[in-house]
Amino acid sequence: MNVDSVFERYSRPELARLFRALRLDVTYRSGQGDHLTRESPGAGDRPEAADQVLDLVGGAGSSLLGHNHPELLAVARRCFDEQIPFNAQVSVRPGAAELARRLSEIVGSTTGASYVVTLGSTGADAVEAAVKHATVEHRRRLGALQEDVELSLRRVRRDAGADAVCADGPAAGRRCAEVLGETLDRITGMRETDPVFVSLRNAFHGKSAGAGTLTHGGNIPADLHVPGPRHRRLHDWTPEAVVSALDAERVAVHTVRVDAAGVPHSAVRHLSPVAACFVEPIQGESGVHEVPVETLAALRELADRHDAALVFDEIQCGMGRTGTFLASEGSGVVADYYLFSKSLGGGLAKVSAFLVDEKRYVAEFGRHHTSTFADDDFSSRIATAAVELALSYRDRVVETGARLRERLVEVAERWPDSVVEVRGRGLLLGIEFVLPRPDSGLLREAIDSESLGYLIAGRLLHTHGIRVIPTLSAPTTVRVQPSALLEAADVDRVAVAFDDVAGLLSRGDYATLLAHLTVPATEEWKPRQHVPLPRRDWPAPTGGEADVPRVAFLANIDSPGKLGSLSPELAAWSDAQCTAALDRMWGELDPFEVVRHRVTSESGGEVEVVMVAAPFTAAQANGALRAGHGAWLRRTVLDAVDLSVSLGAQAIGLGGHTSIVTNAARDVVEHDIKVTSGNSLTAACAYDLLRLQLAETDGERRVGLVGAIGNIGAVMAELIAPHCDSMVLVGRPGSARRLEAVAARLPGRVDVRIAEDLDALRDCPIVVSATNSADPVILPGHLAGEQKVLVCDLAVPGDVHPAVAGLSNVTLVSGGRIQLPGVQTPHFPGLTLPPGILYSCMAETMLLGFEPGTPSPSYGGLSSKGVLAARDLAARHGFLPARIVSDDVSVQPWITDQFSRTHEEHTR
Repeated sequence: MNVDSVFERYSRPELARLFRALRLDVTYRSGQGDHLTRESPGAGDRPEAADQVLDLVGGAGSSLLGHNHPELLAVARRCFDEQIPFNAQVSVRPGAAELARRLSEIVGSTTGASYVVTLGSTGADAVEAAVKHATVEHRRRLGALQEDVELSLRRVRRDAGADAVCADGPAAGRRCAEVLGETLDRITGMRETDPVFVSLRNAFHGKSAGAGTLTHGGNIPADLHVPGPRHRRLHDWTPEAVVSALDAERVAVHTVRVDAAGVPHSAVRHLSPVAACFVEPIQGESGVHEVPVETLAALRELADRHDAALVFDEIQCGMGRTGTFLASEGSGVVADYYLFSKSLGGGLAKVSAFLVDEKRYVAEFGRHHTSTFADDDFSSRIATAAVELALSYRDRVVETGARLRERLVEVAERWPDSVVEVRGRGLLLGIEFVLPRPDSGLLREAIDSESLGYLIAGRLLHTHGIRVIPTLSAPTTVRVQPSALLEAADVDRVAVAFDDVAGLLSRGDYATLLAHLTVPATEEWKPRQHVPLPRRDWPAPTGGEADVPRVAFLANIDSPGKLGSLSPELAAWSDAQCTAALDRMWGELDPFEVVRHRVTSESGGEVEVVMVAAPFTAAQANGALRAGHGAWLRRTVLDAVDLSVSLGAQAIGLGGHTSIVTNAARDVVEHDIKVTSGNSLTAACAYDLLRLQLAETDGERRVGLVGAIGNIGAVMAELIAPHCDSMVLVGRPGSARRLEAVAARLPGRVDVRIAEDLDALRDCPIVVSATNSADPVILPGHLAGEQKVLVCDLAVPGDVHPAVAGLSNVTLVSGGRIQLPGVQTPHFPGLTLPPGILYSCMAETMLLGFEPGTPSPSYGGLSSKGVLAARDLAARHGFLPARIVSDDVSVQPWITDQFSRTHEEHTR
């Protein structure tokens, strides 16, 4: 088992699948400075991208000093050589003490304060520590106020008497004991209520329970959200709105003091449940947005107004990444708490720091807030060295960051239709791309707001050897966070690479932009195992109500070669490229709308048809079914059904394998929407054509039927049997028992033979095939070599090998096709049929739109009665069966009387 398989099975299977789909499943064996060395060259990659990769991800901001900085490695080696203890709890740790001292000094040189430092392992650790400390501080402050009020009550009773009345102030004329009793009740109530924490719109503070509550991210499913502390998010950043945002939370209480003459005086003060206000001076994960200085100042005022702590989260933007140690330094606003991590560990150690102004520090906090892996001397000594290095690189960060930003801004100005803007400062930059709107529905689904940044990352990695990823909460923004060691030549290389991507987007050259996805994956696709998959929550339709009935037709991609038809932008790709891309992306694409058309009935009715694609091929469906992954396929089709419902469809048709994987549509349960597989009309068209052919046949009327155990095949056997002298039911090895069950339902006067070998077709002048195979099953050698043979292929994709059409004695008819009334020629991408011709299953969906009160004739198993009903439905609206031989199309009117008589005789 290779490393990819181990990662997918035992570590993070959902990420392994995503990395595979986007071709970011790359292993790096070593790193130095801003460069990583790949474990093995990428297939099809350009030489400059094959081995050494320029890393602009920088550990999401952690690698300000690059990979394996020699001075930090020297510190780590000394720690190992000296064998310093890692686990030495309940002892004095000099390394941790020195790191705390230096952080307090450096931050204090800007703020003028002194700090108590609590160390942890991750940025989320630091956020959780801040939440916890602010909670304790809030409770202690309320407790101190409660003690003060209780003391005041005793003084009033002693100095003014138990029935003393407030002489003035807001409680004038009221009994002091009553006023102070109300205050104590409100303080008690607030102490018993969880405190409130404040953060900004688009904030990112981590993914643990507390930090995750403060984080604002639309890319986290609701059922993965774990409730944390009480929280308020500020969406309006204007100073006035920020300062007054939580005024409704303030509670007015009265205090009383007794003067020297024994006279009680009342005053008002406010209590607030707000414990802390969190803010990132530069919001990294939301797309690199600087919080305006005015907003930071307003947050300071808000915190003071509520006696709360102001917390500056500088985990990503701090420690010199912007050119100053504190990203907030230029604002002039001073916080009460500061948080650091990421670059603090120098890219080698996992360490974080939570700094509290010593004037606010709760003395017992450090005794009760402990962690097994915090305060270790190894991480602390590396972090101290990293801090000193960061200070020494400040000028270089400013110079390199300015040069890099200037070059990226040039790209943005050259391609304004594909780049929104370049944001950030120092070596914390983000380049936001315009979300493209390709013409095809498939590409609009593949290149959406969640995937654009990752697709750009794949292009840069495999074509330019540059590693980037998008910001977490704003995936259309690509982060550019190199180390302070970035060279001038690398800046030029980055500019050229981004210019390439921006140009491709501007020109709409998606075939080139996505070409890296056309390299076959080394691992086969596997679905998520043993996980209940929730149905997609599709948004409500935004296009308004249709003025005519609307139906939806669902279809999978029958073969990779149809990709160019579904998405003309990818027409330059070969079949092999299409296959590789679809295999790689399978499971990551959601169902999508392909096209809409209006179709008119011969009787004058009109219906709007929405074609919806289920993003899997016939080969993928068959492979998944054989591997026992039918639930995954079914979930995909049900998602497509939900999308259709959200689009306002009143009837839904399941074409191709979407019907097969939902048990002939039985698994689609919609109480107020009709559902059809469309198979009844498919059988009706084929039956009408075959009946006429059999009537004109001289000699023995022998029919070979391939796929008789399928939904269409079984009913075709029943319908054709009365017109045959003999019939051969052919199935795959092991299908004999099921074929015998089909034969038992046929009229006794018909000679029926069972075969598990396609060679049995050699003496059949008529062959009908309706399997669900992804590949051709009928080859030239399976058919008679001399006599004339008619082959009716009902399968999509076809069951008959293309070479069969070239045999002089064989007439190959594409069955199950129907012609629209009049001269209508709507184009449905992926359906490679002559103008005006549709698959019968699609036509049946349209017909149900014309007649809302008509039951679906094709829900579940087919019956001859349902086939007759579908045939009559088509006749009423002028839809006629089409006979397609090569490129020649002929249309045969329905013959109702003969059809009905035959059906009646058969049922008797």
